[in-house]
Amino acid sequence: MGQIITSLLCAVVLLVVPLGVVQVHIVMQVRSELADISLAAAKFVSNRGGLNQQDVKQAVRQFIEQELAGKGFRIAASEVTVEIDRLRAADPLLWSHEDQFRLLLGVPYPSISNLFQERQQITVARVGTINVMDYDL
Repeated sequence: MGQIITSLLCAVVLLVVPLGVVQVHIVMQVRSELADISLAAAKFVSNRGGLNQQDVKQAVRQFIEQELAGKGFRIAASEVTVEIDRLRAADPLLWSHEDQFRLLLGVPYPSISNLFQERQQITVARVGTINVMDYDL
């Protein structure tokens, strides 16, 4: 009886451990891709500025779609949540020189199995400063 239980436990371990390794690998890869995209998007906002909140958010969304098209690991652009807020602003509408912003990108937690569900969403936050003067816009 002990050998049967041991054999079943070994079979379960042989099935679950590779599944967990694959899950960890996919999560690490998605987190790495998201960090790369968020860095590029923050640099894009810093070098672009914008006329208002909607203009900046739409431009960032389009930029992220372009970045995702060139990535090896497929993350759907519709799954990416984008939040961008100004922390410090000189003008209420115009996103211009020395305005600080916070960019928050998130994707749903990729899962192969529900056994290893940790979080519902992977997020990356970046803080940056606009480098474009208002007359450049």
